[in-house]
Amino acid sequence: MSDNFIEIGGFTYLPEAKAIIAMESSREMFSEATDLKPVSVDGYTISPWGPSNDMPQLIIEKAKKSEIVQSNLLFNIQSGYGQGIKPMRRILEGKKLIGYEEIYEGEVVDFFAQNDINGFFLEQLSDMHHFYNVFPEIILSGDKRKIVSLRSKEAAFSRWGVMDPKKGCITKHYYSAKWNDGANKTTIAESDVLNNYNPYQDLVSRISTGSYSQLRFIVPVNFPTPGKTYYQDPYWWSIFLSGWYDFLMMIPEFKKALLKNQLALKYIIYLSDKYFTEIFKDEGIDTSNAEAVKSRKTLEYGRFRDFLAGEKNAGKGIVALKKLIASGSGSTEEKYIEIVPLKTEIAGGEYLEDSEEVSNIISYAMGVHPSLIGSVPGKNSGSQSGTDKRELFQIKQALMKPFRDRLLKPLELIKLYNKWDKDIVFAIPEPVFTTLDKNKTGQETAVNK
Repeated sequence: MSDNFIEIGGFTYLPEAKAIIAMESSREMFSEATDLKPVSVDGYTISPWGPSNDMPQLIIEKAKKSEIVQSNLLFNIQSGYGQGIKPMRRILEGKKLIGYEEIYEGEVVDFFAQNDINGFFLEQLSDMHHFYNVFPEIILSGDKRKIVSLRSKEAAFSRWGVMDPKKGCITKHYYSAKWNDGANKTTIAESDVLNNYNPYQDLVSRISTGSYSQLRFIVPVNFPTPGKTYYQDPYWWSIFLSGWYDFLMMIPEFKKALLKNQLALKYIIYLSDKYFTEIFKDEGIDTSNAEAVKSRKTLEYGRFRDFLAGEKNAGKGIVALKKLIASGSGSTEEKYIEIVPLKTEIAGGEYLEDSEEVSNIISYAMGVHPSLIGSVPGKNSGSQSGTDKRELFQIKQALMKPFRDRLLKPLELIKLYNKWDKDIVFAIPEPVFTTLDKNKTGQETAVNK
C-alpha cells in the first residue's frame, strides 16, 4: 500500500479517483514476427514456439483459469469425437456405394485394439483444438514391413526443427518435457519427420534407401492458418489479442474486490501492456531497476488520480498514447489507454451484463453456441427451444469434418503401407438426435466418411 494506490488482486486501486487500473497482458505472448529465429538447445537447432519457446504452456495455463474457455474447448473435443473412430467396410452394389458395415475382426481391428486408437484420437483432438498442431508418431516392425504402432506425441512438449531449404519441408521433430527447465540432449528425443504432402511415398523411399535414423517417424498434421510455416495460430486465439480474455479475467477480481473491500468505483482505466514500456523507453528508465520502475509507475498513478479526482480537471482531456497499425484498408489505431466510466452499486449483481457480453464473444470466437454448453449470465440465456438446440448441434457436428479429416491422415497412411483392403474406411459415427415419435430413444446414429 502507498499514499497513491492500493494493490488488490493483481489490480491497482486509486482511492481518491475511485478508479481501478487493469493492465492488458495477453498480447505479450505473441510475437509480431511470422516465424521466430531458430534457437540452439544443447546442439539441436529448434524452431521456437512463441517468443520464449513456451507458447503451448502459456495457452494451457490461461485456458485453465477460465471456466468459459475450458468448457468451450471440452465441448469442441467431445463434439469432434462423436462415437470414436470405427473401421468400416464399403458395401458396393456393382460400382455403386450403398452403405457401410462395421468391421469386428481381422488385422485392422487388432491394430485398433493394440494401439488404443480412440485414446489416441482423444489426445489428438485435445491438441488440435488447443493448438491446431498435432504430432502423431508411427513405429515400424523390425523387418520394416508393417507399421505396428501409432502414438500421440504431446503437442506441449513438441518442437519442430528448422525447415530444410533444399527439400522445402521440416525434417526433424524434438520432444522434451523440459523446454523451460534446462532441456538438453539427455532430455530431448529426436525423430525424423515425413513429408507433409506425400508421407506414404516418403516413408517407402526412406525405408528402401535406408535414409532414416530409427524406425519411428512423425506424421505432420495441422489445421492450416495463413502465413504460418511451423506452428499454426488457432482462430480462437483472437480472444487474447483482442483483450476480451483479459476482460473476462478482470470481472471476478473486480467483483471480489468490490464485495470484500466495499470499494466505490467510478472508472476502470485499461492500460495496454505497451503503455509503461513506451514510457520507460522514452525516459531512458532501466527496466531492470525495480526501484526506478516502481517510482515511475507511482508517479503515473498519481497523475491518473489527480486527473480523475480533481474538480479543476472536469471537462478536460488527458494525453493518451496511441499507435497506428497498418491494415488492408489503411490503418487502425491501437489505444494505449482507455478510461471507462462506471455506474455501479454494491448489491451483488455487478458486471452481470459485462459477464454475458464477454462470455458470448469468447464462445463466438471458439465456435460454440452458449446454449449448447449451458447457461451464461443474462436474461435471454435459456431462450433456445429443443429443436433449435438439436439443429445447432447438428450444424456443429458438420463443421467438425475438416478437423476429423486431418486427424485421420495417419490411419490413411497406415492403411496404404500395411496394404489393408482398399474398401476399408475410417469413419466417425455420431449421434443424431431426433424426436421420440421417430425413435423411442430420441437418438439415431449417422456414419460420416
